[in-house]
Amino acid sequence: MKPLQCSQQWLGTALMVSLLTTGCASNEPTARGPQPVEVKLQTLEPATLVDSNAYVGTLEARQRVALAPSRTNGRIKAIFVREGDRVSQGQRLIEIEPQQQQQDLVAATGNLKVAMADLKAAEAEYRQREAERDRAKADVENARATLASTEAEVQRVQAELTLAEQNYDRAKFLESEDVVPTQTLDDATRTLNATKAQLQSTLKTRDASQQALRAQENNLQAAERRVEQALANVDSRRSSIVQAQGQQGATAVTLGYNFLEAPITGVIGEFNEKKIGDSVSIGEQITTITDNQVFYLNVNVPVENRNRLRQGLPVELINQDGSPGVQGQITYIAPQVDQNAQSVLVKMAFRNDGSLRDRQYVRARVIWDRQPGVLVPTTAVSSLGGQKFVFLAQPGASQDSLVAKQVPVKVGTIQGQSYQVISGVKPGDRIAVSRILDLRDGRAIKEASLTSSREQ
Repeated sequence: MKPLQCSQQWLGTALMVSLLTTGCASNEPTARGPQPVEVKLQTLEPATLVDSNAYVGTLEARQRVALAPSRTNGRIKAIFVREGDRVSQGQRLIEIEPQQQQQDLVAATGNLKVAMADLKAAEAEYRQREAERDRAKADVENARATLASTEAEVQRVQAELTLAEQNYDRAKFLESEDVVPTQTLDDATRTLNATKAQLQSTLKTRDASQQALRAQENNLQAAERRVEQALANVDSRRSSIVQAQGQQGATAVTLGYNFLEAPITGVIGEFNEKKIGDSVSIGEQITTITDNQVFYLNVNVPVENRNRLRQGLPVELINQDGSPGVQGQITYIAPQVDQNAQSVLVKMAFRNDGSLRDRQYVRARVIWDRQPGVLVPTTAVSSLGGQKFVFLAQPGASQDSLVAKQVPVKVGTIQGQSYQVISGVKPGDRIAVSRILDLRDGRAIKEASLTSSREQ
C-alpha cells in the first residue's frame, strides 16, 4: 500500500507544478526570432581582370664593371668617393702613385738620349763617306783624262811610225838604185826603230792608265757602297730614335693612367678592404661600379605559353604583400626551347624606382591580358563541397530589413587580395565581407558599414 500512496503523491505534485508553469507563461510576451547578424557590406564595382603568371628569378644590373688599374702598378694615393656614392662616366675616382712606371720613364728617356747620340755619330760617318766618294769620283775623272791623253799619244806615235816606215821603204829603194847614199838609208832605219820603241813605250803608258782607271772605278764603287751603308746606318739610328720616343711617350702616357675614372655611370660598391697607402697591381680589383638604373630578369616560361610570348609584353614585380610593384616589359625571347626544362628563356627589363638592388631575388608577373570584370575580396568567399559562394545582401520581408542570399560564384585566379569572379555576381551587387562563418542562406543581416571595392 505504501508504494501506491507515493505514486499518487508524486503525480499530484507534478500537476501542481504544471499548473503553476502554465499560469506564469500566460503573463510573458511571445518569443522573437534570431537577431540580425551585423556585417560589413561592400558594393562591387567594375574592375580590370588580369590574366597573368608569376615567376621567380634574380635581378641583374644592366652593367657592372670591376674597377682595377689597367696599366699602372703602385700605391693608392687618394680615394675621391665613398662606397654607395653615385658617380658619372668619366669621373675621377682613385689616384694611384706609380712606381715602376716612373723608373720605366727614366730608362726610356736614357734610351732616347743614347739613340740621339748614335744618330749624330752615324750622320758624321755618312758625311765622311760622302766626302770619300766625291774624292773617288774626282780620281776616276782624272784617270779617265790621263787615259785619254795616252790614247792620243799612242795615235800620234802610230802615225809617226807609219811615216817612218814609208821613209824607210823609200830610202831603201833609192839606195838600191844608187840614187841616195847609204847614209840616208841608215838615218831612215834609225828613225823607224826609234819610232817603234816610242810606240811600245806609249802603249805601256796607255795600259798603265787603263789599269789606273779601273782601280779608281773600283775605289769609287767601294766608296758608294760605304755611303749606302752609312746612309742605312743613319736610317737605322733614326728608327731607333722613333722607337725610343714611342717608348718614352707610351711610358709617359701610362703615368697618365694613375687616375682611375668611372667607365660607366653607376653606384660604387665595396672597396675590398683597400685603403690609401695600399699597393695595387695591374688588373687587381679595387671596387665595382653598378649601373642600377635598369635591371634585367631572366625567367624560364613553360612551353605551353610560348605562343603567347611577344616582345613588349607588360610585366610587373610583385611586392611582398602581393601588390603590384615596378612595371617593366619583355625585351628578349629565346629563339629555341630548353630541351631539358621544356621552357623558353625570356628576359624582362625594369627601370629602377629606387627600391631594386642588383642580384635581388624577386617574383615577377607576366601579364597576358587585361579585361573588365569584378573582383571579390578573398575573405568574402566561402567554400562548400568544392563550390565557391558569396553572400548577397537582399531586401527582407519588412521595410529596411536585409537578408543574406548565398550565391554560387565561379572564380579565377587571385589578383592581389581578391578573387577574379568569372560569373555569379555583377557590378552594383552588395556582398558581405565580414562574419562569413556566421551567415546562412536567408539569415537576417544588418549593415555595419559601407565600402566600395577597388581594383587590386
